Amino acid sequence: MAHECDDCGESFNTLTRLRLHDCGDVQSETFSTSSEPNRSDSGYSSPTEERNASVAELDNLLDRFSNGDIDALHYAVVEFESALSAALEEDNSGDTYRDVFWPYHERVSDALDEAAQSEGWSFLADVTKAHDPAQDDEIPLVTPAVANAVGRHLIRTRLTDGVKAISVAALEYLDAIAVNAPDTADSAREEVHAYGWGIDHPAHSVTDRLHARTSEDIFSVNPTLEHAFYADQYAAVDLLEELVRDESIDGTLPRVTRDDMPYRRYLLDCVYGLKTDDHWPGMPRYYNWHEEFDYTFELDETVEQRIRELVEETGFGADLPNDWTFRDLGV
Repeated sequence: MAHECDDCGESFNTLTRLRLHDCGDVQSETFSTSSEPNRSDSGYSSPTEERNASVAELDNLLDRFSNGDIDALHYAVVEFESALSAALEEDNSGDTYRDVFWPYHERVSDALDEAAQSEGWSFLADVTKAHDPAQDDEIPLVTPAVANAVGRHLIRTRLTDGVKAISVAALEYLDAIAVNAPDTADSAREEVHAYGWGIDHPAHSVTDRLHARTSEDIFSVNPTLEHAFYADQYAAVDLLEELVRDESIDGTLPRVTRDDMPYRRYLLDCVYGLKTDDHWPGMPRYYNWHEEFDYTFELDETVEQRIRELVEETGFGADLPNDWTFRDLGV
C-alpha cells in the first residue's frame, strides 16, 4: 500500500519512509529535531558536533516515546543511526562508537520491543522496511537494535500464538541480516539467533535457509539451531540430523593441540544445555524470555536417543568418554 505526503504529494511504500522524508514544501514542526539549527548555522559540523547533537536529540526522542509519543520512536531510530555514523567518522579506534552503541542499543531495543507489544508487528514492519539490511552495500548501523526487537517479537509470538502467527517478513528480515552482514558485524549477526524460533513455519522454511548457509555461516547457524530446540525439539532434531549427516558440509575449525574440528561435529554443540536448567541461549540481549513466560524445557527421551545415535553413527563419539553427556558435546 502506498502512502502519500499531504504536503508534497510524493508516495512512499511505508509509513516510516513517509514520516522521515525531507518534504520540500513543508518542514514538519512536530518532528523537526531540536538540534537542527545548531547543525546548519555554520554550514559545517564536525563529527563530534554531529554526534553530540544526535545523541542529545536521541535522548529527547526516547523521552517523548516514553511519554506516549509512538511516532517519536521512528525518528529515534534514525537519530541513533546518525549518532553511530558520526561516531565512526570521529574515532577510527572504535571507542567513541562503542560509547554510543552499547548504552543506546539497550534503550532503543527496549523501546522498539515496547512499541511492538502495544502496536503489533505492523510497527516493526515499518522499521525493518525503512532500515533494510539488503538495500545497500552495508547494513544499517541500527540493525542490531532492530533485530533485537524482531527477535523478541518472534519468540513471544511463537510462545503465545504459535508458529503460524509469526510474520514471514520477520523471518525474512533476520535471514537477510545473516546473509548480508559482514563477519565483522558481530552484534548484528548475534541478534539473528532467534530466527530458530521460526522452525517448521508453513510459509517460510527455516530448515532450508539454515541448511543453505551452514557452510558459510556456521557460527550463526549453530546457536540458531539451539534456539530451534526450544521452539520445537522434534523439528530441530530433524534438522540437526540432516545437517550432521550432510558430508558436503566439509568446513573445519582449527584447534591448537588437536586435529581440526569438522563443522558437522561443531553443530552438535547446539545441544549443550538441553539437559540442564542452568544454561539458556543468550540472545536476544536484554531479554530473558524463559523468565517472562516461566518457560520450562524437558528433552523428550526419543529426541535424546536420536541425538546419541547420531553421535555414534557419524563417529563423533570416538573422543568422548564412555558415559558422555550433552555437556561433553560442547565446544
